[in-house]
Amino acid sequence: DRATILRISDAAAKAGHGKAQQYAEWAVRETGMGVAAHKKMKNEACSTGLVDLYRGEDFVAPRIHAERKIVELPRPAGVIFALVPVTNPVATVFFKSLLALMTRNAIILSPHPQAKECCADAVRTLADAARAAGAPDGCIQVIAEPTIPLIENLMSDSRVDLIVATGGPAVVKAAYRSGNPAIGVGPGNAPSVVDDTADLKLAAKRIVASKAFDNSILCTNESTVLAFDAIADRLLDAMKAERAHICSKDEADKLR
Repeated sequence: DRATILRISDAAAKAGHGKAQQYAEWAVRETGMGVAAHKKMKNEACSTGLVDLYRGEDFVAPRIHAERKIVELPRPAGVIFALVPVTNPVATVFFKSLLALMTRNAIILSPHPQAKECCADAVRTLADAARAAGAPDGCIQVIAEPTIPLIENLMSDSRVDLIVATGGPAVVKAAYRSGNPAIGVGPGNAPSVVDDTADLKLAAKRIVASKAFDNSILCTNESTVLAFDAIADRLLDAMKAERAHICSKDEADKLR
């Protein structure tokens, strides 16, 4: 029932939130990527922040639409197999585990090999808290020693009901080829479009802050800025004021 689900989800989220700083530092140390202060923010947002965001949603009780003569019955998928990227390791563990708990699914997490230690510990933290709050033993599990053959076998296993794959194109394609239902999240890095109606100082501030966040290893960091001719030079000046670096032609060639 919904009250039990919220109790279990809250307990797991609070346990993760309590170790947000520890796991942020651990992830940077183990992976060599990112900024601990920024990872702490992500860990907090993806623990208690996530549960609070969906607290008003009911993923358990039937929904009756009398005017349409429809009754919706929320049904768990079953066993979820979740791949965790090296760029956002612990935040992804929190995110996928808590969503699984809130929708009454069991989940097996497979961390990137470069982040397996911090991820395994984070999974155990959530699993212990969930179990103490009344969740079934084993509803959150982790592959402590992931290998490609093991991951491929699990993705194609008939006992897996859904794959949630976050990572590079190869990982996402492998999930879609597995024969099991899959939701893939690959590279994003969408462009920012700045037109001549924009608040240029605010746009520059937000673009630079987003691009620099966690050393720009997120798929949500912008990769491109498209600006209208009329304001392009002023936008560049505003970005410089926010400590963005404008490459010379030689520097741009080197980056390419």
